[in-house]
Amino acid sequence: MKVDPVVKKETRVIGLGVLVLSMIMLSVYAFMKQLSAGVLLGTVLGAAAAVFNFFLMALSVQKSAEKMNGVHVQDASEEENDGEEEKEKPLSPEAKEAKKFMQASYTGRMLLLVIVAILAVSLPFIEAVPCLLALLFPRISIFLTQMIRNKKEANAR
Repeated sequence: MKVDPVVKKETRVIGLGVLVLSMIMLSVYAFMKQLSAGVLLGTVLGAAAAVFNFFLMALSVQKSAEKMNGVHVQDASEEENDGEEEKEKPLSPEAKEAKKFMQASYTGRMLLLVIVAILAVSLPFIEAVPCLLALLFPRISIFLTQMIRNKKEANAR
């Protein structure tokens, strides 16, 4: 399976965001004179797991989309609504397979993050707080990236 350029681009964007947030966090630890090898290890472990988790998520979305290739998904503008209550339409076999794959991917990725969190908490040479904080950095990066993109779009109008 070839990794789509969009997956690579978005993973780089998230990776850069995680790196910047990790550097800010390490700067705060240094400012508080609490920077140690355990803090560095925790940050690296959490940041690496977070970026890897994002990459796996993007890859699973790509693979699910490929499984659904050729399946027409009706959007709201194409639906006829004559006032009747909408009935849930049965999923195609391809859509069912893609949904199962996404669910399995989610479960596997969450298991990976739980294992990383358990390692951070249980290993004495890793500081848990920086590791656990770094696991949140992709969400913050996504939020900030969306804000920047929305602002650029608004300024372009």
